[in-house]
Amino acid sequence: MKYEKVVLDFETTGLSAKFDEILQVSVIDQDGNVLINEYCKPKNITSWNDAEEIHGISPAMVLGKKPFEDYVEVLSDILTNTDEIIIYNAEFEVGFLKKYGVEFNNNIYDLMLEFAEIYGQWNEYFGSYTWKSLIDCCLYYGYYLGNAHDSLEDCKATLYCYNKVINKEDKYEGKEYIGKTVKEFLDEAWVKVNNKSIALRIYPIESNSKNWYFYGEIKDYDDIKHKDLLDCKIHKVRYTTPRHLSIYVDSFLQGDYDLLQKEIEKLKEKNSELEEENKELRNVRYENYRLYREENEKVIKLEKKINKMKEKLGLVLKEKKKVPVFNSYGFYTAEYCRTTKKPMIQPSEYRAFKDVLLSQTRCKEIKKPVREGEEIYAFLRVRNGYCALYYRNVKVGNKDD
Repeated sequence: MKYEKVVLDFETTGLSAKFDEILQVSVIDQDGNVLINEYCKPKNITSWNDAEEIHGISPAMVLGKKPFEDYVEVLSDILTNTDEIIIYNAEFEVGFLKKYGVEFNNNIYDLMLEFAEIYGQWNEYFGSYTWKSLIDCCLYYGYYLGNAHDSLEDCKATLYCYNKVINKEDKYEGKEYIGKTVKEFLDEAWVKVNNKSIALRIYPIESNSKNWYFYGEIKDYDDIKHKDLLDCKIHKVRYTTPRHLSIYVDSFLQGDYDLLQKEIEKLKEKNSELEEENKELRNVRYENYRLYREENEKVIKLEKKINKMKEKLGLVLKEKKKVPVFNSYGFYTAEYCRTTKKPMIQPSEYRAFKDVLLSQTRCKEIKKPVREGEEIYAFLRVRNGYCALYYRNVKVGNKDD
């Protein structure tokens, strides 16, 4: 029978075509029809622990199966009667075909090499594009490879990705879900992953990606807390894998209320942390201030002690206390007034001399301002200190007085 294209894949006991043997062989045509899918019992190797961890084919699974040699003729017939053989990492499979003497058409399409260029991760050291795994290729095109390293499943995945590559399709972004409801999205998404659960985040359309309506595994509709969410329309899809997606949907009242409650709880928690932090800082500041005061008092005491010792040793003269002339209100202080030996009179005493003893302000009013160097005659007690009085007889003299 003549085939337009076939896809081939092996699972083996290891990576060496020279020493290892084939455990599973699968071939499908361009329409996905299975042409061969058989497990094979190795002739010489009895265990393959490292390989078994990858593909899961155990010695018990191939016990009683035919060796690969029994399929060489039928496989040769398929591979020589096709126009093109599609393989992901052709060098690996071709090594085993040659080892077993399988005849094949040399027109081989290595999807791995083609996808490496599409993915575009350049390796400066090797001067070529980095090879990517079949799983990476499937993720790029949105294909769910649920049982990777089963040769039949790998063939199906390879065919799917091959069609995407030759049709020059862009990276999958899930745009076909936009405009559909969450329920419609789930119905389609579950089918794509063979009805397995989907890890999903559902965000409101205006979200900053920190607040979401739902996050978790969804196996059925009951896993979603608010059923109103199922009717919300999708505006944006963020695709990671077929089983890991994020969608942005219309807002709905209950969901927005829950988000607001979460935000309030976060703020309360943050405020509580800040309050505790401030409390600690206040305690630290108080303790630092207490220590500062204690140390400062020690310094002052020591300085006084040193100054006294200096005085006794005759190193410095004993400091005389300076008398402040003015207080904070701008009036003379009592201490200063006493040092001048001038009279210090009370308002009741002043009445008898009010036309003779005048303040500086009153002197200006009668156009006999106080001259520079003119001595103070007395001090009058006022509310906030003492006011200087000068001798000015306003009743005797010129009219201008």
